[in-house]
Amino acid sequence: MSAFLLHSQGRFTAAHLAVFSACVVVISMPISPFLLSVGMWGLVFSALWHRVEEMAASKVSVRVLMQALKQSFRMFVERWPLAVLSLLLLIPLASGLWSEDQVFWLERVRVRIPFVVMPWVFANWPPLSQRQYDGVLYALVWTMTLLGIGVCINYALHEEQILEAIEHGKPIPVPRHHIRFSLMVATAIITGAWLWMRGFVLYYAWERPLLALALVFLVGFIHFLSVRSGLAALYAGILFALAHWTWRKRRWKTSLAVLAGIALLAWSAFLMFPSMQEKWSYVAHDWQQYQHEDGANYSDSERWVSLQAGWMLWKTNPWFGVGTGDLPREMARIVAMCFPEHMQTFKLPHNQFVYVLASNGLLGLLGSLLAWLGLVWSAQHRHWLFGVFQVMLLMSCMVEYTLETSAGVAWSLFYSLWFWVDAR
Repeated sequence: MSAFLLHSQGRFTAAHLAVFSACVVVISMPISPFLLSVGMWGLVFSALWHRVEEMAASKVSVRVLMQALKQSFRMFVERWPLAVLSLLLLIPLASGLWSEDQVFWLERVRVRIPFVVMPWVFANWPPLSQRQYDGVLYALVWTMTLLGIGVCINYALHEEQILEAIEHGKPIPVPRHHIRFSLMVATAIITGAWLWMRGFVLYYAWERPLLALALVFLVGFIHFLSVRSGLAALYAGILFALAHWTWRKRRWKTSLAVLAGIALLAWSAFLMFPSMQEKWSYVAHDWQQYQHEDGANYSDSERWVSLQAGWMLWKTNPWFGVGTGDLPREMARIVAMCFPEHMQTFKLPHNQFVYVLASNGLLGLLGSLLAWLGLVWSAQHRHWLFGVFQVMLLMSCMVEYTLETSAGVAWSLFYSLWFWVDAR
């Protein structure tokens, strides 16, 4: 690790802390909320330390720290694509003015705090080498590989019980939440493929074929998990990358061959893994139950009902929504009135855009889109992995309220900013 952790010789610098903290974030994201918080605070300290280092003061004092902090916010404002991300906190924060349930409102606001803190961090990011950027992504690949091996061992020890649970719509047991975990696996596959194509190794040449084996395992593993959000994000990212490459190279025959290979991969995985077959059977049965208005206690039916109820709720409060805090209460009211059979198991809108429409209205959605599109627009000439990741994030937001959970915020924000600041 020291090969990419060290940025300069002789002393520990803000860059060292930044790389170490980023590795902690990447490794802890799928397993430990506490360590994830520690890693993010490490990133905060590294950014402030970088500003202090730039002042070249003989010793650190309160005056130096205040000047460094003042300069850090000046840089934050100047890098407007990062500053405008603050809208993703300010919008739900403002909705507290018309939210009666202050407890739920405060919880949603707390989850969104990183949309101010992390952009500030990356606006004051210490300069890193390309090897250090790649090394953090390398840590992601091996973290997910080792965790995946652990999940497979657990599955082998409890195969009958897990398959029976899948028949009832339960996921294969993984650390933390299965949807966010599968998204991290998809991210590891995309970044690992990029590292392999660039010939990245940490120390030895034999790491490259080992990385190839890890990628093969992860591709099989994500199909084995059969979490549709992760699979959708992975395939969307691959297709976007293929379209981007085809447009640049004009290699149409090669692209068609790759598309055929992707289709063959999906079909082979379906035939190979019983978990995928059981998941498909459950989805088909769930859809039949929904069509016959008998989908209570079925996960997909509950998702469709959540979208319908969220859309109906938005139409009653089109401009400002019902308020972030009151969304659960108002959703319960709509479900009880229009879908009473789902009252015991109703969900909040399982689509990020419908969620924002219902809670913050059309103005809230427009402000949220402005915040994220500013970052996307400013990254036109940056690392192409940024674009691939945004497609994956968009796919996730279509089927989940990704930005309303701490794990979802950490995944979407950290990797978006990591690829944004890594201007190759």
